[in-house]
Amino acid sequence: MNVYFTVDTESTIGLPGRWPRQRPTGPARQVFCRIDGKEYGIPLLVEMMREFSFRGTFFIETLSTGYLGECGMRAIFEFLLRHEQDLQLHAHPKFRFYSEWLAAQARGAEYQLPQRLDLIGHFSEDLQMDLLSESVERFNRFAGYPARVFRAGSYAGSVGMLRCLRRLGIQVDSSFNPCYHPDWSFPDRPLSPNTVQRIEGVWEIPVTVARTRLPEGHRGFKFADCTSLSFWEIRTMLNAAFASGQRHFVMVFHSFAGVKAKDETYTEIRPNRIVIRRLKKMFRYLADNPGKFSVLTMGTAATTDSLEGEPEQPRVANLGFVASGVRKVVQLLNAPYWT
Repeated sequence: MNVYFTVDTESTIGLPGRWPRQRPTGPARQVFCRIDGKEYGIPLLVEMMREFSFRGTFFIETLSTGYLGECGMRAIFEFLLRHEQDLQLHAHPKFRFYSEWLAAQARGAEYQLPQRLDLIGHFSEDLQMDLLSESVERFNRFAGYPARVFRAGSYAGSVGMLRCLRRLGIQVDSSFNPCYHPDWSFPDRPLSPNTVQRIEGVWEIPVTVARTRLPEGHRGFKFADCTSLSFWEIRTMLNAAFASGQRHFVMVFHSFAGVKAKDETYTEIRPNRIVIRRLKKMFRYLADNPGKFSVLTMGTAATTDSLEGEPEQPRVANLGFVASGVRKVVQLLNAPYWT
């Protein structure tokens, strides 16, 4: 089974009601996550994967370049390219709208923000093409090669978005997350969980999900993320998927998920030791089971015929009540900043 470790590589921004007092954070705090000379963001992820000769897919958000500046964005690309990681495209429209809002404020002009300003697949296709074209142009300039794979911010993909991606030469999308369907993720198509399919000429490889017996998670689903699931739950998902013949398994992480923040602006951060230990266990488990799992990049999937063939059937694992309950208790204890 092909396993893809994907990292949404981005800064965050507060709600419009808090602008401009709350501004986007820079890459030092949320991408590199520097604490006392040590980095707990993408450098830590690269270091852990390198121990097992793994490569990850880093979905880099580029619309924030307009506010954060080209130097900060170039530093992200250069670091990941130097370490031979798989770089692909990510887009949060709110960064573009924030820059436009700031410019309007400086002119004393009115500016109407979109009602759902970060759900790219919910906009008109003309606006989607505008936003995606800007994202692609910046990605190509910094990476030196064209993106082949895309993930929408907030998993807010749609069939219309896939049409735009095809026109821009992107062959694979990984935006569908059943946890957020149909409110955010693909509201215009009833997609099946954990099922790879070709839509509008683009391969959709969804984020892998399982069902939880606890009263948590959107629509009873939890997606494969070491931030919100324990190692034991991730292992259960991996083994259930392999046993059922699933061929593509997508894990999600964020560049800042290895730290705990004191507030939304990440003015102070500490290592999240529990999440870091989960990651190490997961990488070790994948490395110890090469007969079951091949850790590949999504860029590789876009350039091979591994997605061709008969469509997969939906396969959704059920997470054990006890393991999920223990994880929930651990997360509650780990939630305070100082613990």
